[in-house]
Amino acid sequence: MTRTYNFLAPSLYHNTLMDISFPEPTIGVVNVSPADPVIHHLPIKYGEHNALGGVMKIVCLGDNKAVVADDKFQISTLKLSPIGSEIPSPPIITSQESVKARSNDVWAGLVPVENGTVSALTSGLLTFHPSSGSSPSSRSVSSPLACLASTSLAPNQFALGGKEVDVSIWDVERTFASSSDSPMVDDGKRKKNAHEPGQIWQAKNMPNNYLKLRPPVHHLALSWLNSPDALVSGTKMGTVRRFDTRQRKPVADWKVAREGGVACLIPGEENELFFSDRSNYLGALDLRTGKVLYSYSSLTATPHHLLAISSETSSPLPPNTKRIGFASVSSDASIRLHTCTTPPPQDQKGNWTSEGKKGDIVGMVGGIGLSGAIFRGYGERELEVRKDVKENGVGEDESDDEEEMWEGMDEVEDAGEGSDSDEGDYDSEEDAPKKKSKRSRL
Repeated sequence: MTRTYNFLAPSLYHNTLMDISFPEPTIGVVNVSPADPVIHHLPIKYGEHNALGGVMKIVCLGDNKAVVADDKFQISTLKLSPIGSEIPSPPIITSQESVKARSNDVWAGLVPVENGTVSALTSGLLTFHPSSGSSPSSRSVSSPLACLASTSLAPNQFALGGKEVDVSIWDVERTFASSSDSPMVDDGKRKKNAHEPGQIWQAKNMPNNYLKLRPPVHHLALSWLNSPDALVSGTKMGTVRRFDTRQRKPVADWKVAREGGVACLIPGEENELFFSDRSNYLGALDLRTGKVLYSYSSLTATPHHLLAISSETSSPLPPNTKRIGFASVSSDASIRLHTCTTPPPQDQKGNWTSEGKKGDIVGMVGGIGLSGAIFRGYGERELEVRKDVKENGVGEDESDDEEEMWEGMDEVEDAGEGSDSDEGDYDSEEDAPKKKSKRSRL
């Protein structure tokens, strides 16, 4: 039995998902995958509900459940087959509801929270979808929104950000218990310190630059770190901005992108963050220093989503440990499995790992949608192991095939009209050229 990494991703076709199972590779100086990934295309059974359009967002709720948001602005809850199934059964829609969207609206985010999920549109419409099946609740906030985040460390909270919408944290129950036209609560002396109903914390902008110009606010990606008090955002200016909710101003703002803004980011182990800009630059950042530890040079597409792969051990990994760290969904409609290396001790200098690449690609599957994916967990499966290639590989195989081809052919002499006259031109058999005893070969 081989351990597998199992993902569920949207297909390029409507109303279809893809179940993807990567075999665990051997990690070393050269990473080797023992077999090809196993892929199943799963048409969704919708029954009395509407068929799904193109899936735009997908999140996992646990207990073999997932929630998807499609381009028809439908939120659908799916029942999935267990991870260990030999042949996964098609997902079944158990509940479905529609969200009223404005023209030119797109999904800004979909995140799991306590007792349900929260969705956001770029127009600022937030909707809470209870897992109990009761009616959803909605309210409007400042817009345009661009990102949404939640964490299992504080399941009753979510964070949001966007263009000229700085990062803020909201309480789920209080946010959707109040209507959007409720009066604002002023907890400070000035109006700018006022909080909206349900809002717990609001970040301040960075200080003015040396020209006394206000830095623009435009967050593209947002994620909690491994603490309920720590968040990071990726900005259109190409920086990773770190926040501590015990103070309002950002504690750090690191320039990391090469082209465009930081479009996606996820935390790894302690002091480790993976990020990608809007080119094909994917790297690992040291949260202690703000320096890029390494990048993935073999990447040829732009990552749109990064998926963290949680470690099976709760204890922190030692420095310089190589592991399977995350997966990415990129602009070439492919999902890739990446290795990574835990950050070195802070006082270590120079090259901190001597064997192989610090980060590499060990698996890839194409033909998936660009709207993200979910990591379902680990499994076990009997896989057909690849046959080892010979040392001289292709050359030996071609030589064997050529030998068999010649042995299967009959030798035919030339019986043309000019054969007698040609032989008669020689005085004796000794003067005549000898026939080749062996056929010339290519």
